[in-house]
Amino acid sequence: MIKKIVMMRNRPFKILIHPDKRLKRFALPVDFEKTTIEERSAIVRKMGASLAMQRYGMKLGIAAPQIGINLRVMIVRGNVMFNPEWRGANQFEVGIEGCYSVPGKTFRVQRSKYGWAKWTSIDGRPMESKLKDLPAIVFQHELDHLNGECCADVGEEIIVK
Repeated sequence: MIKKIVMMRNRPFKILIHPDKRLKRFALPVDFEKTTIEERSAIVRKMGASLAMQRYGMKLGIAAPQIGINLRVMIVRGNVMFNPEWRGANQFEVGIEGCYSVPGKTFRVQRSKYGWAKWTSIDGRPMESKLKDLPAIVFQHELDHLNGECCADVGEEIIVK
């Protein structure tokens, strides 16, 4: 019985597919004064379960809007981030990205090579880190989702003939 309850509680949400209008919204900040740790944990469980259920990709990140939750929450390489902010360097590179909200397609996307990330942990602690390479790319990709964009909006599709 307990296993069934836990499975229902952690049931994954379906990933929204571009151009679903819910992916175009600017996500709202999480108010730590008005939410409990249990409510925040429930969101993170849904996101984690949804990411784990993906059948392809490296499962590097997910943003709450991708499962229809219009809040500024994302998971980047296992790190849970509430209300993230990014200050990128003025050095850019173009990389190849895929997205669970645009299945079966890849895009050339220009990103900052590195930058400074700030966020709040699930328990309300302010965090910050300098990110570069893959962590910086994934952070920027998920932050785009929080700002109502995905790689189909900011990148150039790679057409394989």
